[in-house]
Amino acid sequence: MTLPNIVDAIIHSGTVVTMDPAHRILRDGAVAIHAGVIVAVGSDEEILAAYDSNQKIDARRKVIMPGLVDSYGHAGHGLIRAIYHPKLGWPTNALYFHATTPDWWYAEGRLTALERLKFGVTTGFSVIGATPARVDDPIYAARQAQAVLDVGIRTFIGVGPPDPFVSHLPEPWTATHWHGERAEIRPFTYADTMHNCADLIADWHGAGDGRIAVALHVPYLFGRQAKHPRIPFAYDIPRHVPVMIEQAEEVRDLADRHNVLLHTHAFRGSIDFGFAHFGAERMDRLLRRPLVLAHSNGFAQSEIDAIGAAQVGIGVVPFTHENPLYGACPIIELVRAGAVVSIATDGTAPHTNYDLFKEIPRAINMQWMRFQDQSVLPVGKALRMVTIDAARALGVDDRIGSLEVGKQADVILIDMDQPHLVPDAHVPRLLALYVTGHDVDTVMVGGRLLMQGRKLLHVDQAEILEDARAQAAAAFARHNIDAHLETDAAFWNGAHYFD
Repeated sequence: MTLPNIVDAIIHSGTVVTMDPAHRILRDGAVAIHAGVIVAVGSDEEILAAYDSNQKIDARRKVIMPGLVDSYGHAGHGLIRAIYHPKLGWPTNALYFHATTPDWWYAEGRLTALERLKFGVTTGFSVIGATPARVDDPIYAARQAQAVLDVGIRTFIGVGPPDPFVSHLPEPWTATHWHGERAEIRPFTYADTMHNCADLIADWHGAGDGRIAVALHVPYLFGRQAKHPRIPFAYDIPRHVPVMIEQAEEVRDLADRHNVLLHTHAFRGSIDFGFAHFGAERMDRLLRRPLVLAHSNGFAQSEIDAIGAAQVGIGVVPFTHENPLYGACPIIELVRAGAVVSIATDGTAPHTNYDLFKEIPRAINMQWMRFQDQSVLPVGKALRMVTIDAARALGVDDRIGSLEVGKQADVILIDMDQPHLVPDAHVPRLLALYVTGHDVDTVMVGGRLLMQGRKLLHVDQAEILEDARAQAAAAFARHNIDAHLETDAAFWNGAHYFD
């Protein structure tokens, strides 16, 4: 008689949604995990006969699926959530660069990681370079990275320089460093931030057994043609384009040299501008994997064709404050052209959160409304866009994004024993259209159980929240946000803000 193999954990008796190439869904299925890696996926009968463990997790009336992957969000936003005025915008850069401390960024990083964890997002992307965030000193990104390690999930830390032509900061650039109550204002340059990015890659890329990855994020790799709602800008083509080319090449070279992901914003006109002013040969070098284009609203067909041919990643944000200005992201056309499309959150401000499950129906509805056709963007494809396709966009689909033998054991359990999830005849539709992050019951990252039965196992939620509140209050004392909070009678009774 053959004795069963002893493994670290077995999750059994649930509905396994693998997101593997065959898109298998296994009723009464199980997953065996050892040394942080998936060693078997199959039926209860198969797995429980072949494997044994001291840690058996009963997933009865639960869905077992890969952890979600959020391919684009902004660090810092967690501590300014809901502080937004339709005319004034939000107090991002003035507060970030002149009212925050390393402890503020650590508190925000833990808050973000905890929010993602509780919503079943096991891998995230957090922009702390470029805009709006700060890499004038490596300490701020380093504190964010440490915060993620302490909570236990995975995150790409996106670092990079501010844009010199669409500047979210008054020039010349300065940042305030706080020593207790004493403020020290220091100038910094584009070159300073690039040097800091190289240091952060050297110090943090691959940290925490690979749970931290550093990516290069620049605001507008190919320029920005979409009008910014609050920052006036205009390119002086003869003067600016040579600088844009030099900086784009520098960023691509740094990414290639260290084998890290390149990440940028893109809207209608950006890709066409690049081909017109950078040249086709240079664009072939810049517009290639690994690369993620965040937002990607309103692309022309010529841009869709070029992006599809390059098969680069897309980080669609279905619901954000700027989307109405640029039109919808052409998800259907990008998928058909060959792009690797993922659904993302953009962070927790000004009026979103890290519940990636909520973004799935928003993305679907966006395309249904565009085409007046409910057959476009099937729910199965949309689920791929927050799991295996999102992992592929980030270049880590060989390690995460699906429940397959040999991959990291990033697993979440969804509690289906709830009124809004009964009956469960069509599990993929329930996951895509009905489940929210609050339905996530259990979270495992790299085989380590972080939450079970909604109970956090390794971090103190009350302590993280109290620290976040204290750091937010300290920053608001340094930078007055009262104007962003003003309301009047029209706010409550009018049809227009401040009639």
